[in-house]
Amino acid sequence: MRYVVWDWNGTLLNDLHCCVDVVNQLLDEYGLPALAGVPGYQAVFRFPIADYYADLGFDTSPEGNFAAAAHRYLELYRAASTACGLHDGATDVLRSLHACGTRQVVISASEQQNLRDQLGPFGLDAWLDGAHGIEDIYAASKEALARRWLSEAGADPAQVWFVGDSEHDFEIADALGAHCVLFSGGHHSRAHLASLGAPVVDDLRDVLDLVLSR
Repeated sequence: MRYVVWDWNGTLLNDLHCCVDVVNQLLDEYGLPALAGVPGYQAVFRFPIADYYADLGFDTSPEGNFAAAAHRYLELYRAASTACGLHDGATDVLRSLHACGTRQVVISASEQQNLRDQLGPFGLDAWLDGAHGIEDIYAASKEALARRWLSEAGADPAQVWFVGDSEHDFEIADALGAHCVLFSGGHHSRAHLASLGAPVVDDLRDVLDLVLSR
């Protein structure tokens, strides 16, 4: 049995440009310097999100403005992301992997209800065995979610592929002893992803051959 654990934001959901626009709106509201488009955003984006916000100039101390800014970002993002679609090839590869008997799940650092709301319009339930988000909006890590899923599924890590667009996806796969493939159309630059040592694809449909070749 093969398993594919999909990341959502930036991997299946094409929300990179939306996030750049939203974070720049947030920075403007707080009087902080804007990011220089996609390259500027990809250069600073990272997990945990609190560290990323600190790099942007927010105060992440207990008395700081991080919590308020995170809530405001989510408010802006929820409104703007309704216009986001899936990356080209996303439904093709989900359908093809399902037809080959591969079990697929989404594990995301998005808050669970927001994840459900975003997934709903795309009708992916026929190909997914589940979708799991975190319990708060602060996106510290999704490793605990991935470990819980792995245990509950009884999956052999050697048969599991994590597909994501960030270093965090690579870190989780490595920690769990699973395979990883990284997608260049999301929140980290292709050059950064390539430096991690996992295969990098520019088209999600290329995930199919990688998964089926093992």
